[in-house]
Amino acid sequence: MKIKLFTLGLLLVMFAACSSKDDAAQPKPSGYFRIELPKHQYNKFDTTALPFTFDYAKCAECTVDRKSDTATWVLVHYPKQNARIEMLYKTAADSNGLTQLMLADKDFVEFHYQKASGVVTHDFRELGAKADVSGLFYDISGKDVACPFHYWMTDQQHNFVRATLYFHFTPNNDSVQPVIDYIRDDAMRMVKTFEWR
Repeated sequence: MKIKLFTLGLLLVMFAACSSKDDAAQPKPSGYFRIELPKHQYNKFDTTALPFTFDYAKCAECTVDRKSDTATWVLVHYPKQNARIEMLYKTAADSNGLTQLMLADKDFVEFHYQKASGVVTHDFRELGAKADVSGLFYDISGKDVACPFHYWMTDQQHNFVRATLYFHFTPNNDSVQPVIDYIRDDAMRMVKTFEWR
């Protein structure tokens, strides 16, 4: 009988020790990794191959890729963030050609509506662009959108540039929002310093 009481007492002590609320395992709150971003500093993009200049981030690499006589890509690559702004420069023969480029760009943005939770459009005049640079800047919000922002600009004569931010992975835009905001600040600097030659 003493052995049974001793065993029962030992089981009660073990049960009480295991059910302590202070030592119970607690799940960790969900969160995202910390993203360290460099201070904003800029270089000037200036090449005789293209009729425009602008400022771009020092932490980015800027390259030119000429595809044809009427289409040239300017790639602003952020290697540490695994992202890049892809800028396409095209020329048009007349105002009808520019209108067609603008309509094609509108279709491009509307394609993203299916994944977007919201699209906010800003005219370049609101953003402080130079007087001879007109265009639209689109902030495209949503967890699964492929490009969080997109913009186009023109001199309203022959030149047209469109630019889009892409990540080289399938982004969860909630987790990379600090990077999106950081690169958006750089894009705003591009818009404000963009000049036609």
